[in-house]
Amino acid sequence: MIRPTIYQYAAEQMKGLVDLLLDLSDKSGGFANPSESLLNDDLAATILFCGKGLHIDQLPINHERYNSWLSRSAIPFDIERAATGLLYQRLKKFTDELIKDYYAQTGDFKIVSADWIHKNPQALSVIMHVMGTFSRQELNKLVGPVSDSGISKPASQRVAALLQKLAPSQIPHPDQIRERIKATTEGIVRDLVGKLLLEEFVAHALRRANVPFRRESEYPLLAGVVYDFRADFVVPDEVAPKAFLEVRKSSSRHASLYAKDKMFSAINWKGKHQACLGILVVDGPWTSSSLQTMARVFDYVVPIASVKEVARKVRDYLDGDTKVLQWLIHFRVEKP
Repeated sequence: MIRPTIYQYAAEQMKGLVDLLLDLSDKSGGFANPSESLLNDDLAATILFCGKGLHIDQLPINHERYNSWLSRSAIPFDIERAATGLLYQRLKKFTDELIKDYYAQTGDFKIVSADWIHKNPQALSVIMHVMGTFSRQELNKLVGPVSDSGISKPASQRVAALLQKLAPSQIPHPDQIRERIKATTEGIVRDLVGKLLLEEFVAHALRRANVPFRRESEYPLLAGVVYDFRADFVVPDEVAPKAFLEVRKSSSRHASLYAKDKMFSAINWKGKHQACLGILVVDGPWTSSSLQTMARVFDYVVPIASVKEVARKVRDYLDGDTKVLQWLIHFRVEKP
């Protein structure tokens, strides 16, 4: 059986963690008030305490969990930490097993055939670390285009030739590869947090509320007063939009810059579509002043943990509850 790539495995695990997070959010009042039964469940408790900043290895024992949770009640729940704590743990187990397997299949990388490389492109990350080549661009210059989804037979022969040039003393011990591959997994996790975690959390909440939507990659443009661009989500579509949702993680250092960008986007779209809800879903340490400013333009500015409540509001709006709309923006750009 061909193993998935590290990225494929991580993406699949992240999707499952999003489902767990949504379920926990429902059961714990947006991660604010988990019951004792949740805290006594090891999987739920691991996610909850990671979200409060504890390392995954610091999970309190059962009878201490309630007090431990109370002691951290002022610390905001961080969805990224909640998901990535478990994701890193599962990725370590996965990569440890595949490194062990690949070393066994290749005689500690002393006997690596071009045919094995061609049939196992998903092993590329490990192969690169064994070779001491840490840049895909650098490797492509040496052997031609390669990826963990496919390595041509000619490229496989070139890779095999490079491996055969290594003296036995030059081949790293599996423990060294396990250490080196941490950089690969960290990059994958960062990418998945940006591409999958936050937006997938919003998408799941919209689906659960039976809200039809299109994602940024699924439509061409959302027309605005000044310029046409795409929102992260448009409800139900870009032709007759009733709502748009933007998802943004920030840091206190960049909050003002992000706020100006998102605020103009809201004015641009709401000025064009008078009956369109503008929703900003935020994560990270935004400044209070930035959030207050954006709340004067967006109908709803909500933390990621509360997105399911806003999804229900969007459903109410689609069903005819006009009170959901908070702001009307009249905006025209005309020649004198």
